[in-house]
Amino acid sequence: MPMPVQPDNRADSAKATLAALAFSIVFTAAPSFGAPLPLATDADFAAVAARMKTYSAASRVRWAISARTRGEANAAVARLGFQFDPSDRFLLARANAYSFDETPGLETAPSDPIASMSPLVGQAASGQACSWQVWVTDPAFPSAGDNPVSVPLAPFDKLPVSAAATFRVGHAGLLQSHLYAFDETKPGAIRDLATASNVNISVAGGPEDEILVLASSRGAAPYFESVKKGLAGSNGERRDLGRKLALRDNLLGAGRGIGANIQPVGPNMVVARNEAGAKPPTAPTEAVADGGALIETCQYTLIPDTRVSQ
Repeated sequence: MPMPVQPDNRADSAKATLAALAFSIVFTAAPSFGAPLPLATDADFAAVAARMKTYSAASRVRWAISARTRGEANAAVARLGFQFDPSDRFLLARANAYSFDETPGLETAPSDPIASMSPLVGQAASGQACSWQVWVTDPAFPSAGDNPVSVPLAPFDKLPVSAAATFRVGHAGLLQSHLYAFDETKPGAIRDLATASNVNISVAGGPEDEILVLASSRGAAPYFESVKKGLAGSNGERRDLGRKLALRDNLLGAGRGIGANIQPVGPNMVVARNEAGAKPPTAPTEAVADGGALIETCQYTLIPDTRVSQ
C-alpha cells in the first residue's frame, strides 16, 4: 500500500520566514533618531543633561520635559538640575515642564517622563538681532512628534548637526540691499547659498565645521563680489577658491585681506557717518566711498555631531 504523500511545506515556511524577516527589517532598521529621550533612571537623566550640554552654544534650542502631570514634569526638571555643574546650570532655564497633554505632537503618552527638543520662536530677550533668518531641521533632534524638529539660529550660534540635517536661509531686511550668502568648510572651500538648487540646503556632512556668513551691503561689496565671481556657474556646489578669498581668514580675524575692500561691522549695525570735523575712521574709507560698507553681517556655525552621525 503506497504511503500517503505529505505536502511539502518548505515553500510556505520559506515565505513565512521571509515575511517575518521583512517585518523585522522594517522595525529594526528604521531610523531611531527623532525619538524623545526617556527620563526613568539616573543614567537617563545624566544622558539628557549631556545632550543639553552638547547644544549649549545654540541659544534658541529649548527642551520640553514632559510627564503625566505638570507637577511630575517640574519634579523631573528639578532632578535634572542635579546633573549640571555650576557653570552649566544656566541650561536648566532652557528646560520647560509640560504635561503629556500639553506636549505638541505627542500622540501616545509613555509611562515615564521624556525630554524632547523644541525651538525658541520669536526674538530672544537678549542677544543681537539679525535680519537674516536661519532654520535648521535635523532628524537627529529628539522629537515628541512624528516630524523632525526645526530650530532657529541666533547670530554666532554654534549648532551640532547630523549629516542628514538641512537648513533654510531667509532675509527680511531692506530689499534694495546687496545680499550675500555663503558657507565654508575648510578655508577657501565655499559655496554660494543663493544659487543652491533646493530651498532646504543639505549640510556639508564632512568632518569640518561649516560656517555660514550672511551679509547685507549698501552697495556692491568688492570682497564678496570677488567670492561670487569665483563661484559663478557653481549652482550651489562648493569650490575651493583658495586662501585669498577664504571667509575664515578674511572675516574671522586670521588675516587682513578684507580690510582693503570692505568695512566690517557688528550684526544689525549701520556704519556711522563721518560727521563734520570728526576724525576719519581707522578702517579704510575706500569701502564707504565705493558704496561697499556693510549694513550687517551675521555668522553661524554648524558643527558635525559625530555622536549622532555614527
